[in-house]
Amino acid sequence: MLELYGEKVMLRPIEQADYDRIISWSKYDEIQYFSDGDYPTTVEECEEWVKRAESNRYQVRFGIVLNRTIIGDIELDQITWRSGDAELRIRIGERGLWDRGYGTDAVKVLLKYAFFNMNLSRIYLKVYTDNERAIRCYHKAGFKKEGRLTRETDSGSREIYLMRILKSEFERKQARLSNAG
Repeated sequence: MLELYGEKVMLRPIEQADYDRIISWSKYDEIQYFSDGDYPTTVEECEEWVKRAESNRYQVRFGIVLNRTIIGDIELDQITWRSGDAELRIRIGERGLWDRGYGTDAVKVLLKYAFFNMNLSRIYLKVYTDNERAIRCYHKAGFKKEGRLTRETDSGSREIYLMRILKSEFERKQARLSNAG
């Protein structure tokens, strides 16, 4: 089983024992609002969600683990092997653990894996402009705003930032951190 370690969290494949906790996160309105409700709400949906990622060569998904307990999930989706691009998504499901740096640590761990093990060259993401917590996380990890999009939803239109980080930018940021420490 692949395990990736950061300063605060570990990333590992999602296990059946994680399903109930993952399902419980769907009760939070804020998570639903910022994720468009794309996450499983039943054990059956969770099983399918995990199996779909495991069988898809254009997607990798990990549980974010703190002290042996899953607290969120993170994935690379829409992987384009030829151009080296992928879209990042993350969710810290445990509300009491927001704003503690766990998401930033998980993003940095996945970026390192994406750039140096998967040989990707560009990771991008989409984030709602009113999701200030996530935007701070992405900036800390080295992402830059690249554009702005509008998405139509049931409740009207919402603005989205397109953000990205290149492998070369990540390498420079890592080198600066190594030299400073």
